[in-house]
Amino acid sequence: MIQKKFYIKTLGCKVNQYESQVIRENFLKNGYIEAGSSDEADICVINTCTVTSTSDSKSLKLIRSGLRKKNKCIIATGCMIESGDLDLRKLKGVDFIIKNKDKYRIPQIIYSFLNPLEPRIFMDLEPNIITGFHGHSRAFVKIQDGCSNKCSYCKVSVVRGKSASRPFERIIEECSALIEKGYNEIVLSGICLGAYGKDISKTASLTKLIKNICKIKGDWRVRLSSIEPKDVTDDLILQIVSEEKICKHLHIPFQSGDNEILKRMNRPYTVSDYMRIVARLRKTIPDIAVSTDMMVGFPGEEEANFRNTLNFIKEISPMRLHVFGFSKRIGTPAYSYKGIVDNIVKKQREHALLDAVSGFSREFEKMFIGKIARVLIEDKRDKQGFLQGYTDRYIKVLIDGPDSVKSRLLTCQLTLSPPLLLEQKTQPKAMAGLTKQKVYGILLSYLD
Repeated sequence: MIQKKFYIKTLGCKVNQYESQVIRENFLKNGYIEAGSSDEADICVINTCTVTSTSDSKSLKLIRSGLRKKNKCIIATGCMIESGDLDLRKLKGVDFIIKNKDKYRIPQIIYSFLNPLEPRIFMDLEPNIITGFHGHSRAFVKIQDGCSNKCSYCKVSVVRGKSASRPFERIIEECSALIEKGYNEIVLSGICLGAYGKDISKTASLTKLIKNICKIKGDWRVRLSSIEPKDVTDDLILQIVSEEKICKHLHIPFQSGDNEILKRMNRPYTVSDYMRIVARLRKTIPDIAVSTDMMVGFPGEEEANFRNTLNFIKEISPMRLHVFGFSKRIGTPAYSYKGIVDNIVKKQREHALLDAVSGFSREFEKMFIGKIARVLIEDKRDKQGFLQGYTDRYIKVLIDGPDSVKSRLLTCQLTLSPPLLLEQKTQPKAMAGLTKQKVYGILLSYLD
């Protein structure tokens, strides 16, 4: 039998990226070969996203580009497949449309299709644990799927179902295996991370899970991908401050700084609630990094509502902000809401928020200049030839060093002055005239 080559393209969240790794490992352990590009592949898997209309467009573009390749088996899977917005059967040439619950069976489904007269037993298709995270210096570990919240603009609960936690033992086993393999940062990921354990028992919780993960020996760290405001409990804050291995960074989505809009979004908190959470965090951990999400142009968002959001952002001064415009999603209550905001106005509001935060980001970074920090070095260099990495506060750091330090967790002194590159001993031309401040790191010690 000729071994088939596969290629996986992933869009969307860390959970989707994790699930693509599960698909990848199932392909490999059942005799398939991974292709370096889609051009070389016999089988192309497109793991789609549907969180916004832009995500749908990107997913469809990838599917259509794959269809132009002759003699390929094209598989469309992921959340866009579940959404029901589009009739993918009209896309001629798609060989398989596979739901999220069947992602892990993709290698078996394809084999049965290509070899109908050759029954075969496939190994370990049930998603147990992954053993690596191809192409990443950090590993994402999915601890939970689905969402039981009912935000009026979001269809995650439709495409992913209710919140469901992975078994505690599997998560610990997976984290241990990844750390043993050399991954120095574990990113705990989920659709609604803070809901972990609530469907298992009254005593299970995210905090208890983290506490047990941190017992795994070694020089490594754990990061939370994103957590809802209501799940930032006192127990979690105390766990973060008391455990050195936990990154002092929380991404807490908020969506709007106006109570009227929050109510229409069906978000279960107020502006004051969020302010109290951030104040409590900063009182306990003064230099913690807080980042957030904001949506602009939600139906009914007038200029006064937006000014409240802008003032709110200035008040909490997050170190990083992700802004996106409201996108109508079929099957959600907000789809039929009146008061649609013009796209040009959405863009203006998006830029206004990002401009406000840029100064906060620089001020936050300045707090750490001259200090010692642990930096996880990425696999790729930037355009000027510097290594890149992130501190536990998610500050991006540029470093001059050898390739041997890639993917390692190293100690650096942070500075605003770019070091001379080892190879060329001159400041890169691209550095001249830069207005955007960058943080650099001086390696204090490492072994080749």
